[in-house]
Amino acid sequence: MIQSTNNLTKDLLESLVSDHHDFKVTVYQTQDSYTVEAELPGYQKDDITINFEHKTLTILAKRVSNIQQDSTYLINERNSNEQSRQFIFKNIDTNKINASMNNGILTVKLPIKQTKTQISID
Repeated sequence: MIQSTNNLTKDLLESLVSDHHDFKVTVYQTQDSYTVEAELPGYQKDDITINFEHKTLTILAKRVSNIQQDSTYLINERNSNEQSRQFIFKNIDTNKINASMNNGILTVKLPIKQTKTQISID
């Protein structure tokens, strides 16, 4: 029902030549929904974009550094970066998807659309 669309070879190459690093996630399913929990410490909810289109959930986190032009930096490890992950889900009730952020953990709930209907015999 769920699969990561990340390409291992591409991801390894990108991590060697850029500052692009994927964040860690936990994805689980209950009877009526999928839940994606993403570790995004240091990000504010305004830094995060979530889209669900064509059965694909995309989480994008962008951080822009505030470099002071009149300062000389001795160490600056908190630079700008962009991270994203994509997952494919089937049978999602798109009108009921919701997200929340608490202590650096983004939680996205994707309710499963009920496709089966129990029909009683008269």
